[in-house]
Amino acid sequence: MSNVIIDTEVYKNYFLLSALESETGRVLHFEMSDKHTLDQNKLSALMRSRTTISFNGNGFDLPIIYCALMGWDNAKLKALSDKIIKSNMPAWRIMRDMQINIPKQWDHIDLIEVAPGRSSLKIYGGRLHQKKLEDLPIDPDTVLSYEEMDKIKSYCINDLETTLALYRSVEKAVDLRVSMSEQYGIDLRSKSDAQVAEEVIRHELTRITGKRYNKPDNPPTSFTYQDPHIISFESDSLKNIFSKLLNTTFNTGGNGQVQMPDWLKDPVIVGGKPYQMGIGGLHSQEVAQYVKAGSEHDLLELDVAAYYPSIILQQNLAPQTIGKPFLDVYRTLVERRIVAKREKDKVADAMLKIAINGSFGKLGSIYSAFYAPDLLIQTTVTGQLALLMLIERLVGAGIEVVSANTDGVVVY
Repeated sequence: MSNVIIDTEVYKNYFLLSALESETGRVLHFEMSDKHTLDQNKLSALMRSRTTISFNGNGFDLPIIYCALMGWDNAKLKALSDKIIKSNMPAWRIMRDMQINIPKQWDHIDLIEVAPGRSSLKIYGGRLHQKKLEDLPIDPDTVLSYEEMDKIKSYCINDLETTLALYRSVEKAVDLRVSMSEQYGIDLRSKSDAQVAEEVIRHELTRITGKRYNKPDNPPTSFTYQDPHIISFESDSLKNIFSKLLNTTFNTGGNGQVQMPDWLKDPVIVGGKPYQMGIGGLHSQEVAQYVKAGSEHDLLELDVAAYYPSIILQQNLAPQTIGKPFLDVYRTLVERRIVAKREKDKVADAMLKIAINGSFGKLGSIYSAFYAPDLLIQTTVTGQLALLMLIERLVGAGIEVVSANTDGVVVY
């Protein structure tokens, strides 16, 4: 049975849920207005019996559909829609406060976190070369005429087709999440790589320790970078930067993100070329260049496999609220991936890559059980310094560094 793509639109006097069967292209419309009676039985059967797919369904469509099935009229649905869109509160908090409980038997996949980057549906549609892209044609606060209701139905079909195109473009990523969901007994289908990683590692931690792990109550708001004891430079300029880093206090903002010190915004010069350090990674500063290897030269791209995960393990970096069990689980995942790559188990390799690399991003998320901004800086700054060490050694050996980017270099 094929999946069903869904999308909702809400106006003061009109509710619409449109559903597109992915294989047949058949479209169903569920409407509620003074002209249309919502077929609750048919809509409820659809939600219970089919796998539905949306873009931001968990954050908008599902609570709206649930309330429509609970008998809410158009005015109440419009008020809920406005609250979700305009209040800047996360949808889960609104749902919790209003006691909106999505039925567990609704089998749903939300693409908003799975899709690469974080963009609007229209931008994804543009990237996928959809033939038609359309913004909402009628102001959402309008009281619709019957003719305008038909126009909204046409608009909704266009959004369904764009969502279906997006689903097909990320279907392999969804299938991978299905496999991981079956392995770990957690629904991971609607989660980003970082969210998948957190859920998998938390699951493994709980299995090993019997404890549940939540975000830290009192995370550090200021801290210093600690000497990793693997960094040594030859030039005075790089030695000075290293020394200054060890004496710099890093602070977090209100959103928990680490703020970049002003002095670190100045470029670092190695071999006459500028490099930019930052919170995330090192980047060379060339604007544009054309480099071609001649008969006596090679142009090589060298990058470090699992760079930041390797630093985490080499430096024994674990969130204080978890400690050694985090490293035990993390090391096991890395070792399992090495085996999967050696045995050419592509599915296991891809699954473990998500768990290993995605978890690093959670060190910087204030909502995560792994939130540890001090460890984020310890990892990224160590990585940047080690890469600068490599660049300095290459230049000293007469090898030209063409560019650098986070975990590798291109050399001539």
